[in-house]
Amino acid sequence: MVCPHCQTNNVADARFCMNCGNALASAGPAREAPLFQDVLRAPKTAPAGGERRIITALFCDVVRSTALAEGLDPEEWREIMNRAFAILTSPIERYDGTVARLMGDALLAFFGAPAGHEDDPQRAVFAALEILSDLKPFAQQIKSQYGLDFAVRVGINTGPVVVGDVGSQRVAEYTAMGDAVNLAARMQQAAQPGTIQIAEDTQRLIAPIFDLEDLGGIEVKGKSVPVRAYRVLAAKAHPGRLRGINGVSAPLIGRDGELAQLREALAHVKAGHGQIVCLVGEAGLGKSRLVEEARKEWLLENPAYSWEYVQSSPYDSARPYGLFQKYGRDMFGIHLDDPPEVIHEKVAKGFVGVPRAADMCKVTMEHVIAAKAIRDTRDYQAQEVKENLYGITMRAWENASAFPSVCVFDDVHWADQASVDLLLHVFRVTETNPMVFVCALRPERQSPGWQIKLRAEAQYAHRYTEIVLSPLDAQRTNDLVSALLNIADLPRDLRALIIGKTEGNPYFIEEVVRSLIEQGIVYQTEDGLRWKSSTKPEDIALPDTLHALLVARIDRLDAETRATLELASVIGRTFDVRILRAVSQSAPSLDLQLAALQRVELVRAVARKHGLEYTFKHELARDAAYATILLRRRRELHRQVGEAMEALFADRHEEVAHVLAQHFAAAGESEKAYRYYVMAGNAASAVSADAEAVDHLTHALQTAASLQLPTTERTALEQRVAALSVSVSASAAP
Repeated sequence: MVCPHCQTNNVADARFCMNCGNALASAGPAREAPLFQDVLRAPKTAPAGGERRIITALFCDVVRSTALAEGLDPEEWREIMNRAFAILTSPIERYDGTVARLMGDALLAFFGAPAGHEDDPQRAVFAALEILSDLKPFAQQIKSQYGLDFAVRVGINTGPVVVGDVGSQRVAEYTAMGDAVNLAARMQQAAQPGTIQIAEDTQRLIAPIFDLEDLGGIEVKGKSVPVRAYRVLAAKAHPGRLRGINGVSAPLIGRDGELAQLREALAHVKAGHGQIVCLVGEAGLGKSRLVEEARKEWLLENPAYSWEYVQSSPYDSARPYGLFQKYGRDMFGIHLDDPPEVIHEKVAKGFVGVPRAADMCKVTMEHVIAAKAIRDTRDYQAQEVKENLYGITMRAWENASAFPSVCVFDDVHWADQASVDLLLHVFRVTETNPMVFVCALRPERQSPGWQIKLRAEAQYAHRYTEIVLSPLDAQRTNDLVSALLNIADLPRDLRALIIGKTEGNPYFIEEVVRSLIEQGIVYQTEDGLRWKSSTKPEDIALPDTLHALLVARIDRLDAETRATLELASVIGRTFDVRILRAVSQSAPSLDLQLAALQRVELVRAVARKHGLEYTFKHELARDAAYATILLRRRRELHRQVGEAMEALFADRHEEVAHVLAQHFAAAGESEKAYRYYVMAGNAASAVSADAEAVDHLTHALQTAASLQLPTTERTALEQRVAALSVSVSASAAP
């Protein structure tokens, strides 16, 4: 019996799916799983021309498939592989990956395109673990029926690729191309049967979440040095946090007021009054860090006090009661790979001594924890299960909050609607018990989790506190950079780059600093941290973690609005609407798209003397949007923007010459770039801005390398740069 909900293979007379608990059709002959050609369709949101992405590629193949198929009729082998693909693709789709190709006995999938998520490497590894787990019953069936040992192996790697349609007009597929995909294939080929092998680029991004075995460096064809590989063993029972820098720490900076608000709410609970607190702030502003500081103080004052922590995850947003599932499993000590009889025993043991612990209660908990087992003593209706769940949960929290207690629900912007409804129901506990619910969420008004803030504010105003986190100001940002990078001679331009790019977001600051350490730009010595003095600010790449976080936000836009954002990123951090309108392919709906971008807080309007302009709210968001554009497309867009500016500012070329030069240089039009760089240098020199003049004229010389300039003109320009440089040095001397 193939479950129509999750495609899991079950025994022929099964009444419920052993994976998801879905009711199956009446017992009958085993049915062949449907062909999975539909998973190969190009997603509608994928740009037709392709794009640059950072993805996590997953290769999976059947071990010794040729030998297995040799003793079978081709029709039998086709049926086996069709059933196997049903199992292999289900976890990939469950974690919102893309199955790019089925290859007879193998598949290629990737996470991060066409829709990116900030945790795509984790999703890929979780999907791989579920593939191995889900395949075990099927492998036992194949062993019993055919006497064959059926096993797969998985390889995973993360890195930059180009994704899009590949092929001809008649035959094409949506796929990813690049060295990152090739390395994932090498990881799969080197993996042992029944294991998952990942490369070090993935390991860096998921290490706190999974137990790994270091396999050392392995030789990979096409690589000059061995690639460090790891075997994934299991998800950690108590995962660590992905944020933070090993060996580097900083105090909580710039959050004294917010921490005082949270302390005040906790003080009310100690006095016997229930409270509801919403921590609202964009990703990375320090919601979790604020909660951790409060937790330390709470338990230090009285270790007997209760402090519970429940965290939502983005891949649980489509699972009913996903916010409560892991919490429920931890409560009963249940693991997802526990067999049904063990799950029954653990749930039953958890209800020992609980009044009115009817069989219905046990059934309800097994539903909530999604534990691959449903007690089938009788057919329970969904509404009956829900009502019982609400009653059980309410009594559990009433019992738990007999004395001052805290329960933190983190990342509730990812919570599913069923979890939100249950949590709002449980808030009633605060009316009678000394319980505080702390809900941390991002200001994503379209998410079900936003209802928690709205309903709590309206229905529990007398016991509601809202704490809104804003970016750190310039001084606090500088203090945090100094705390993380305690380098006495840190270059001023490098410090300014970090502060300018991160714009007061503590997580962004941490990730940029982590990236500097990983790239070797900042390194540890016996005397402390040092920086590589030969590094140029423009050589610093956007960290993969931030790129994924920001691209995930961009991917939630519709195709036209996203194209407008990418075009705006080519114009610059701040962009004139007139230029955007001149080169946009969707000019009639441009105002609506800009309004949408403001609504999701990616851009904001800025009034200027010459007309309306917009600016990206974060420089890193502009970088992320720009990074997805194919290089050939970038050059064409820069040319269009340059020509639009020439026409729009026909009487002000000298004023905007440096911007025109940058666009034409990026477009590969060296003659125009050279001319405008020289014009910008002359304009700067005319007002004694010698440092700017040197910069512009130096760029002019670099651009001129591809032009056949007269020797006299080049020599004169070199002499002029040298003279201006002497002037700059003299003015900088004490």
